[in-house]
Amino acid sequence: MRCFDSRDEVLDLRHVLASGALPPAFAPVRIDDELYWDGGICSNTPVEAVFDDNPRRSALVFAVQLWQPKGAAPRSMWQDSGRQKDIQFASRVDSHVRRQAQIHQLRHIVRELTRELPAAALARPELREMASYGSGTVMHLMRLVAPRLPDEDHTKDMDFNTARIQTRWQAGLQVARQAIAEQPWRAAAGPMEGLVVHDLGSRGQDRR
Repeated sequence: MRCFDSRDEVLDLRHVLASGALPPAFAPVRIDDELYWDGGICSNTPVEAVFDDNPRRSALVFAVQLWQPKGAAPRSMWQDSGRQKDIQFASRVDSHVRRQAQIHQLRHIVRELTRELPAAALARPELREMASYGSGTVMHLMRLVAPRLPDEDHTKDMDFNTARIQTRWQAGLQVARQAIAEQPWRAAAGPMEGLVVHDLGSRGQDRR
């Protein structure tokens, strides 16, 4: 998957169209002689693009989770299809976050081990390069889980009518306001925590 960044290149209408080109309803968009579909096919919430950014710095990241990892047992083929999408996309986001948590903890470990090295050892270029992987930054991921709407079905990933967008927007606004009011990221992180996840929405709030 390719992440386009306005710091590196000029973004135009093609990039906007590509970000919403969800197959099979929309054709891929050509950019730089390559065809691109909606990045959600690979990663609906590509948090790694933020967490791997350089230079490294502590940050508060808001991520919207549109898919419900838990739900009632389906009772029809259409509900089967809806639950399949929920599980597929929600699980992918969770696996990306777990990987990032491991990486950031390892960065803290490298930093602590580097502090134990004598100055003579750090003069060696190969050890300086290894030490550069260390970091003391803390990333707070505020994950806003979209509330389940009462009349949602298996077409929610393609349902862009005006009323649906407005309903979803209002539901998300309430969750976002709750997160800002509670500010769970202000709690102190552990000394070896490089990534702290806060969930808010249908999962309830927790810290991991």
